[in-house]
Amino acid sequence: MRWLVRFLREGPKDPFLSSMKTLARSVGVDARNPKWTSYGALELDIFCPTVVDFETFMAAAKPIAEAEFVTDLNRATEYLTDNEILLKAKRLFNAERYWECHEVLEGLWRQKQGNEKRLLQGLILVCAAYVHHQKGENDVALSVLGRGARLLESPQEKYHDLDLARIRNQIRRALEDRTLAGFEL
Repeated sequence: MRWLVRFLREGPKDPFLSSMKTLARSVGVDARNPKWTSYGALELDIFCPTVVDFETFMAAAKPIAEAEFVTDLNRATEYLTDNEILLKAKRLFNAERYWECHEVLEGLWRQKQGNEKRLLQGLILVCAAYVHHQKGENDVALSVLGRGARLLESPQEKYHDLDLARIRNQIRRALEDRTLAGFEL
């Protein structure tokens, strides 16, 4: 079973990550794929044999760090229209929940063809780049962002309510500066 949890806590990153991984092992769960937000929150994938194991881990973590959100990745995805999917993706991206945004967009991408599919793949790669950035893998992040930028090249200015021209400009600046400053969709 798998959950995605983001923990809020101030202080040095390495000792906090180490303590969360140790805590997870001590209660029989696995904490993987650490990702850091721009504001210092730690996002972890939590793998557990049962729901009770997850609840035990969360109870043990409560005195150490507050959970900003918990996403149960074991539930089936709900049906949403294209507009609802894109609004959800926008909300997730703007909250620095890039991995979840990637997953939401991927569901839509699978259904599309042609230029729309290419555009969605570009947005998915932008999300993937920011996931790598959260993991501290900046060279990989910039490489993936460059691939995403190429897929977003088109004369199209808007996609539903997404301002593609503004997104392309943000990506161009990030690639020129070689730094992934956060931006909103």
